[in-house]
Amino acid sequence: MPLPRRRKAGTIAWILLVLASMVLIGYGIWRAGWHIGLPAQGEQEEVWVGRAYIFAGCALSLAAAVWSGARDNRAWVTACVGLPGILVGWATMDSPYDLKRHLAAVVAFPMALAGIAEVIRVRGRRQRD
Repeated sequence: MPLPRRRKAGTIAWILLVLASMVLIGYGIWRAGWHIGLPAQGEQEEVWVGRAYIFAGCALSLAAAVWSGARDNRAWVTACVGLPGILVGWATMDSPYDLKRHLAAVVAFPMALAGIAEVIRVRGRRQRD
């Protein structure tokens, strides 16, 4: 496969990895919900299932950030792509039953989308010289 074609395929795969991480984190947050106090036993199990999805999405987000650095994307793109994994993962570990992870996702998701938009804008070319 020629180099420009391989670069384009890698860019598409990277974008899909970032989007998959955001989907997993979003589904985990939706599944876990939020509670003011300690929920009942059945709802606690749902929170733990949601946390598993959140942590899987955070791992994908961090993997996308590492891959972004290896692809020679700009530093802010790499940071923005890894931000959902760091912020939402930290908020979920800090307190699994409150609204903090929702707020972290509201802050981090637009930044990750901005990183994707930058890579699309430069058409997947190397951004560092």
